[in-house]
Amino acid sequence: MKIRRYREKDIKTLAALEKDNFSDPWSEDSLRNSYGTDILVAFDEPDDEDVAGYIIIRTVADESELLRICVSTALRKHGIGWRLISEGINLAKDDGATKMFLEVRSQNSPAIALYRKAGFRDEGLRKNYYSDPQDDAVIMVRSNK
Repeated sequence: MKIRRYREKDIKTLAALEKDNFSDPWSEDSLRNSYGTDILVAFDEPDDEDVAGYIIIRTVADESELLRICVSTALRKHGIGWRLISEGINLAKDDGATKMFLEVRSQNSPAIALYRKAGFRDEGLRKNYYSDPQDDAVIMVRSNK
C-alpha cells in the first residue's frame, strides 16, 4: 500500500467512496474546491489507479483539523486507516501544526479506537451535531509536539 497526494483523476473515486461511507457525502465539487486542504490517497501497488482510502486535513497556522478519513469497506481491517492517519499527522507536523483536532460520531467505536491509538484524547462533546442518524460529535485533540 502506497500513499500519495490526490490527483484530479481521483475525484470521481473519492466522491463515490464518500457516497458509500457517509450520510453527508461531499460532492466532486466540494472535494475539488476544498481550498486549504491536503488530500492524501492510499492505493495498491503497482497500479495507483485503485484508491483504497483517503484522508483530508486542513492546517491553519499551528493547528490542523482532520476533516475526513475513509477506507473502502472491502479493504477495512488491513491497516490502511492507520497508515493514512499516520501520514496525515506527519504532513500536519511538517506544515507547522502543533495540535490536530477532529470530530467523530459518538457511536463510531472503531474510529474512536483508531484515533485513541493515534494519540487523540477526548476534548468535548457537541450534542446532536450529526443527523441521518442523529448523533453527538466527540471532539478529540492530539498534540503534535
